[in-house]
Amino acid sequence: MEKTRAVIIANSSSFKEFEYYFSIIEIAEESVNKKPDVTIDCCKSLIEGISKTILITLDSNYNKNNKLVDGVKALKLFDKAIKLISKYDQSLIGKETEFLSKSRELVDTIINIRNDRGEISHGKFIPKPNEIISTSEFALFVINLTDSIVSFMLKILFQIDIPKTGRIAYDDKKMEEYNIWLDDSTEFPIKKAKYSQLLYENDYDEYESRYSDEFLKTDETEGEVEEEPIETEIPEKVVVEVEKPKDEIKKLVNTFDEASFWIEPTTEKVATFAATENLITEELRKLITDYLFSDKKPLRDAVSRAMNEKPALKDKAKIIVPLTDKITAFADQLKNTTEKEE
Repeated sequence: MEKTRAVIIANSSSFKEFEYYFSIIEIAEESVNKKPDVTIDCCKSLIEGISKTILITLDSNYNKNNKLVDGVKALKLFDKAIKLISKYDQSLIGKETEFLSKSRELVDTIINIRNDRGEISHGKFIPKPNEIISTSEFALFVINLTDSIVSFMLKILFQIDIPKTGRIAYDDKKMEEYNIWLDDSTEFPIKKAKYSQLLYENDYDEYESRYSDEFLKTDETEGEVEEEPIETEIPEKVVVEVEKPKDEIKKLVNTFDEASFWIEPTTEKVATFAATENLITEELRKLITDYLFSDKKPLRDAVSRAMNEKPALKDKAKIIVPLTDKITAFADQLKNTTEKEE
């Protein structure tokens, strides 16, 4: 599903939550040969999930009441989603009925096949002898078809100027003072990173909670204190809950220091490792830096980008999974070596 993956990656800065679908895409691709019906199951789930997201994103009625999409049949969700995005794509105006009738039939076929044969959909684990099992060739056809439909829907969605409602925007001007307050009131070990931004990206609920429960209330308290000149010289918000973020910092980042890590011996070892594994040195360096900084294994797509020779779809999982383990083990070894030398 290279089209869908590429569209999501290209828009990840504004729609990072869509990276969730990478896990479904990976399962679909990995199952083409061994479990083709699982691939078809994943395709149905992807169409259903994207359709729900479009409705919730573009229609405030769905956004306020998720029950309008929960439990609704996938085909009906797809119909509604296509009608909604059609309003924003000029190429569909006047052709909506024709487009819907054709794409609807294709999606309906995928859903029916999934319902009849899906190994996940009804809790099946061993198909009955008389049941029809999809071939890998057919699963590949379905996955390519789904890729075209879903990537088309996402392209339109990402081009729409969607008003940000409900969720606070980190870059909003009115949030600047709060972000500065978070950064200044937190003893943060990574100079290049902003605590406020990491908190926003990794624990949004905490970010929003501290804004309403601490920052806004601090402003209110300061307004009352202004009536007493003696107190105004020491603003309360400088000292509010300074100790609290320490546990949060441990959850968000570790003590990885990029500057002290990337010394000449480390760079040489990475270049040697890249040559041995036939990897692109600069991409490998990015993988190692991101892994040591976040403590999260790199995505398979990121590992694939670092490879000089990209694996075929059918071989992707069995090649990239062990390579990922090898890269992370190598990175851990480098870090341990660097720390001992310090």
